[in-house]
Amino acid sequence: MPDHAGARDDKHGEAMEEGIVGDALAAGLDASAVEALTEMAALHKRDYELDRWLVNGRSRAPVAIVLETDHRTLSTRRLLLKVPVTDDTARLTATEYARHRDAYAEAPDFAKEHLTKLEGDPIRLGKGRFMTLQEIAGDDIESVEVLTVLLNSMLGTPAGDTTEIPCTPTDFAEICGAVVSGVLQPWNGRPRKARQAFTVAEFLGLHIQDQLEPGGRLHALSMEHRTDRIEIAGERRPLVNPFALARGALFGDRRIVRGLVGRTHGDLHTDNILVRVDPAIDAEKFHLIDLALYEPDGPMTRDPAHLLLYILARRMDTLSATQQEALLDYVIAPDEGHAGRLPGWLVEVITRTDRALLDWLEGSGLQPEWRRERLLSLAGCAMLFLGRKSTNSADHPWFLRLAARAADRFVGMPGLPAPDPESAPPVAVTPPAWRTLPEPLPVAWIPDLVRPRTAARTAVELHLIPHPPVERPAVTRWEALKEGLVAAGREARLFTEDEEVRQEGPAAAVGSSGAGLAVTRSGQRSAWTGLPHDDSGAILDRDDLAIRLRRLLDALLRVPAPAPEGFGIALGIETGGLVVSEGPAHAAPHETVRSRSSAGPLRLPADGVLARHELARRGSAVADELVERLLLTFRQGRVER
Repeated sequence: MPDHAGARDDKHGEAMEEGIVGDALAAGLDASAVEALTEMAALHKRDYELDRWLVNGRSRAPVAIVLETDHRTLSTRRLLLKVPVTDDTARLTATEYARHRDAYAEAPDFAKEHLTKLEGDPIRLGKGRFMTLQEIAGDDIESVEVLTVLLNSMLGTPAGDTTEIPCTPTDFAEICGAVVSGVLQPWNGRPRKARQAFTVAEFLGLHIQDQLEPGGRLHALSMEHRTDRIEIAGERRPLVNPFALARGALFGDRRIVRGLVGRTHGDLHTDNILVRVDPAIDAEKFHLIDLALYEPDGPMTRDPAHLLLYILARRMDTLSATQQEALLDYVIAPDEGHAGRLPGWLVEVITRTDRALLDWLEGSGLQPEWRRERLLSLAGCAMLFLGRKSTNSADHPWFLRLAARAADRFVGMPGLPAPDPESAPPVAVTPPAWRTLPEPLPVAWIPDLVRPRTAARTAVELHLIPHPPVERPAVTRWEALKEGLVAAGREARLFTEDEEVRQEGPAAAVGSSGAGLAVTRSGQRSAWTGLPHDDSGAILDRDDLAIRLRRLLDALLRVPAPAPEGFGIALGIETGGLVVSEGPAHAAPHETVRSRSSAGPLRLPADGVLARHELARRGSAVADELVERLLLTFRQGRVER
């Protein structure tokens, strides 16, 4: 006898699965997210419908409000769905889900009042990506509002739009003070120092992470300012270079930053703060969202500094040039500056947040540490805003001046050892973790990538070959990389802003200087740039090569191509038939004796692989090692003939 009941159940299950993820929601998610959400929902007899998409700050992660219907309990609820873009399999403990879970578990009382609660287990998408569901902050989505909306309500949006929620300067300042006070006191309790003091470079690194490395947003700018002091328009004298300080200049490996640490949000800004607004604004009823950068032992000066600078970056358009100049002094030392020229709302924000800080420090005697570390956090966060595309380019000089002023003020603070210009930057404890291959990977060199006489006649060329191999993209997607190559080259200063850049082949770009970028369908990323010359030919100068390789690596890591698990790295010198010599690039020929080689190209095969995350974090060390390998090979006379 046929099982009609079973057949009905099967049909019902098929019908449920077809509509398990609504079309509007599925359209905004990648295929792996749709598949994983569908599988999980089918297992638990649920379906998901899009309520609205959210734009959360600078995050590229899809964030949506969804309606979840559970067919077992016959109930529906509204949840937040987030799909991170991170796929770093080497750090599963650092995924947003893991950090959010830890933040909730480590301070449950604070979390219940001010953090969103994770709902269920994470949904695995593969390669370290986990989709999460969270309860709605404040439960009633229409009773809370993003702090950025209140900021714009107070000042008026740049486009002149208005919001329906009135917010006075006092309201906004009270919220900022309540958030900073809450982050410091209820979330952390009393101030505490780190178990081990930090070097200055380590402490600044907690703010800018790997952004000075090739591929990082600050690498190209930092390469333009490599000396210990920096001259900036508008400043009366050279100031301490914040980039050099972050690389270890002046203090080297001396552990002079005691470090006030505790639970920190890691990315505190007005887009990550929700505030109760119905029936009225309540500064104490705030919720912190997006805990992807939460740390249990982060620098306590970082969150307040970042919040203030984010507000300024958002609404610098409301300040006159005179006010921006006065603001530099006031932000560095609000207890010394004169706030007469500044708008009242900004003075009130800084006053209330400073009061929260002083209240937290009272009775600890740690005010001197706070003052020094606050300056470093201002320098570190100002550098971050210099590297962000969301920062108005017209405001970059202001943030550079703030970073330099804060660094300069820190160096002169009492209680610190005298800076030593001869201090060497801290040396990496371990070299990059190469994995040797049994056979070199195939490489396309410059003559394989562009037409003859297109690239510089003598050039250093760097190639990143995906390992394991990546899936070949469709031809249309591959050709669409052209504009991304030009943008990556300009951002890395491989091409100047006004340099003419020609498209060569389906996915190659070559500047009038002879520098170029290319991506092959197999996923190989290639970059090259010309070498310095004298009357005898091309010159290999260790310091010059290191700078050029960092720039090439910076450009390659910016290319918007699919990211593999690792890269094989090939390096070469294209001589164009000219003689190559080693020595100082800027010395006159009669002032130095250079070793010489024949005119054949010099090529180091891709016989080792680095994990992608290792290359991103250790790019400078990788470039230095490649320079040494190249020069050693050159001296041994191993060239292709």
